[in-house]
Amino acid sequence: MYIVVGSATTAERLKRRLEKVSGYPALVVRTPAPIRTGGCSYSVRIDDRTLDLAKQVLSTSGLSYKKIYRVMNRNGERVYNAVP
Repeated sequence: MYIVVGSATTAERLKRRLEKVSGYPALVVRTPAPIRTGGCSYSVRIDDRTLDLAKQVLSTSGLSYKKIYRVMNRNGERVYNAVP
C-alpha cells in the first residue's frame, strides 16, 4: 500500500509516526510512475494490515497526503487502486 505525499520531509515524518504506532516497518520510496501526479512525489509504503491505523495517524497528525493506493497483481501486472 502506498500513501502518496508531496515531499520527502513529510514522508519521513509519516514513516516514523507509523512505525512507532503500528510496530510494522514503513519505507519511504519514490512514487511509482502510474500513480505519480507530476513533479517530485514521495510515498510511504506500508503493510495493508495497517490501513485503519494509518488513516487514524493521518487524521490526528496534521500531515497532509494526496491519496492512498492499494497494490494488486492482475494477470502478472501491477494495478494500483485508490482507497476511499
